[in-house]
Amino acid sequence: MWPWSELPAPIHIDGYQALRLKNVRFSLTRLGWGLSIACILLWIMAVNYQVNIAYALVFWLMGIIFFGAAAGLRQLTGLVLEIIPAAEYFAQREIVLTLRACDDCKRRRWLWLRTGLEETERAKDWQLWNITPENREFSWRLPPQNRGYLPTLRLAGASMAPFGLLMVEANWEFHDEIIIFPSPLMHDLPVASVDQSDDTVQITMSGENPAYLLPHQNTTPLKYIAWKHYAKSGQLLDKYFEQSGSVVEPALISYRNYPANTSKEKLASMLCFRVLRAEARGEKYILELPHQRFEAGTAQRTYCLTALGTW
Repeated sequence: MWPWSELPAPIHIDGYQALRLKNVRFSLTRLGWGLSIACILLWIMAVNYQVNIAYALVFWLMGIIFFGAAAGLRQLTGLVLEIIPAAEYFAQREIVLTLRACDDCKRRRWLWLRTGLEETERAKDWQLWNITPENREFSWRLPPQNRGYLPTLRLAGASMAPFGLLMVEANWEFHDEIIIFPSPLMHDLPVASVDQSDDTVQITMSGENPAYLLPHQNTTPLKYIAWKHYAKSGQLLDKYFEQSGSVVEPALISYRNYPANTSKEKLASMLCFRVLRAEARGEKYILELPHQRFEAGTAQRTYCLTALGTW
C-alpha cells in the first residue's frame, strides 16, 4: 500500500480472500490536495508570525485529513467478494453475473466498479454499488460473448467515501470455468431426424400367450421351450410372445444430418436448437458429435450443451 504506486496485483474472487492494505493503492483527490496545501501554508504562517489560531487550524485540518484517510481505507479493506453465475449462458446474449459481498460486518460502503471488459476511464463504465447489510448483491452485466469459455474477468473498484479526500483503488480477478453455450439457431429439421410416430409391435419373451414358435437357441431358458410341441412332434422349438404397444426410440441429433461444408459455429447452434427443442418437449434423444456420443440419461441437457459449447 503506497500512494501513487502501481496498482497491486488483483486478488481472486472466490468468496474467501479479503482485501488487505497491501492489495490497495490510495491517492489524494483534488479536495485532499487542497486541504494538504492549506495545511502547509497555515503552518508556514503560524511559524513565521506566531499566530496561535493558525496552529489550531493546522492541527484541525490535519485531523480531518488523517481521519478521512483512515475512513477511506476502511471502505475497501476487509471486503470479500464472490460471484454467483447463472445456470446457463448462451452466446450472443447479455451475460449477468451476481456479485455478492460476503463480509459479515455492518459497515456501509460506497464502491465504484468498472464493469466494462476494457480498461477505460469513461464514466459510463463505472457503476456505484452501495453495500449495506440489506443490499449485498450487485448485477454485473457483460456484453454478449462467443461460444466457449468465458475469458478471465478483471474488476476494478474505487472509493472516495466518506469525505472525498482520498481515492482508494483495488483490482479483482475472476477466472473460474464458465462455459458459454451456442446461440440456438432455429431451422427446419432434417428429414432423417424426424421421429416416426407409427405404433409398432415388439416381440419379447414375456406375456401370456405365445405368438411364435422359433427354432431353439442354446441360450434360451428352459421355461421358454415349447415342451408340449416337443412331446408331440419331437422338434425342439422356443416360445416367443407378442406385446403390443408403442415403442419410443430416442431421436438421433447428429452432425451427420447436415451438409459437410456447414461451419462449426452454425452447426453447433443448430444442434443446440434441437437439443433445447427436445428438452422442452420431454423427448428422448441422443446427441452425436465427432468422436462423441451422449446417450439419454441423467443431466443429459448439461452434458450436451457443455459439449456443444466446448466443441
